[in-house]
Amino acid sequence: MRKVIVTGCDSGYFPLVMELIQSIGGRTDAALCVLDAGLSPQQAQVLRDLGVLVRAPYVPPCAPARQVRQRPTLAINLSKLWLDRLLPQFDLILWIDADAWVQDITALEHMFDAARDGALAIVPEIGAKIADMFAIRWICPGWMQVRSFLYKNARKARLPFSIRRRIGAKPLLNSGVMCLHRDAAIWPVLRRWQDRIVRRGGALFTQDQLSIALAVYIDNARVTFLDNAHNYIGPWLLDARRGMLVNLFYPHDPVGIVHLVSQARLRQSLSNTLPVPTLAGGEVALNLRFGGLQAFRRMHLASGKDVAGQEG
Repeated sequence: MRKVIVTGCDSGYFPLVMELIQSIGGRTDAALCVLDAGLSPQQAQVLRDLGVLVRAPYVPPCAPARQVRQRPTLAINLSKLWLDRLLPQFDLILWIDADAWVQDITALEHMFDAARDGALAIVPEIGAKIADMFAIRWICPGWMQVRSFLYKNARKARLPFSIRRRIGAKPLLNSGVMCLHRDAAIWPVLRRWQDRIVRRGGALFTQDQLSIALAVYIDNARVTFLDNAHNYIGPWLLDARRGMLVNLFYPHDPVGIVHLVSQARLRQSLSNTLPVPTLAGGEVALNLRFGGLQAFRRMHLASGKDVAGQEG
C-alpha cells in the first residue's frame, strides 16, 4: 500500500517540522507531506529539496473566511478531515502534528497497520496524563458541572444536550496523531459533523477533535485504539542511560511518538527546559523536542556517563 505521513505548519513552526522529518530519518517507506499554512518560499523549497510534498490546505465552504485569513493555521485543522481528497494517490494517510516527533519508528508501523482495514487508528487520552479523567466543577456535595473538552466544545457548537450528555464523560480522541485508509467509511461522517459544528459557531481550532469524537461515540464509526506510547503527551520520564523518553507505566518502554501538547516554551526555543524525572530517581533539565534529546545524548551519553555523573 502507498503510505504518506502528513503534517502542517506556518513559518514559525517550520523548525519543529524539520525536527519531525529528522526524527523519522528515512526509516520508513512512507512519503512525507507538509500542508503549507504560511511557509516562506525558501522554507517550502527546503522541504521540496528533501523530497517532501508541499500542498496547500483545504478550507471547506462552511469555514468563516475572515477567521481563516486572520489565523491561517486554522486551515490545517480544517484540512485534517479532508486528507483523502487532498492526497488521493495514497492508500494510508498518517497525520502527525508539527509539535510531535518520532522516537521509536515501530509506532509508525503500528499506526499504519491499525488503519489498514478501514478503522480510524487513534489514541484516547486516558491513563497517566492527569489525575482526573476529565474536568469537573464541584457546586456542592452531590452536585457537579461537567467541564470536559468534549462537553464544552459541543456546547459551544450548540449541539443538543442529548449529544453532550453522551460524549461529555468520554475520553478525548487526540487528533494530533491519527491514521486512516483513503477509502475508510468515516471520512464523510467526519465532514458532516465538521460542517454542522462550524456552521453553528463551534471553535475552528478544535472542530476536528470534536468531529472525530462524534463520529466514534454517536455514529459508532469503526475505530482501533492504540496505547498512549503512540501519542505520548506526558507525564515525562527519562531513561538517562539510553537518552530516551519512556512511558510512565512499568516496564517503562520507550515512547513511540512524543507530542508536545501544552509545551509552548519548549516549542519556542531549544534553550528552554523543564525538570524531567529519571528512572534512577534523579532529575534533569531537558527540552523535550527532538533537538533537545539529541543535545542531551551528545552531552551525556558520548561521555559514557548518565546525568548523575555515574559510569553507565
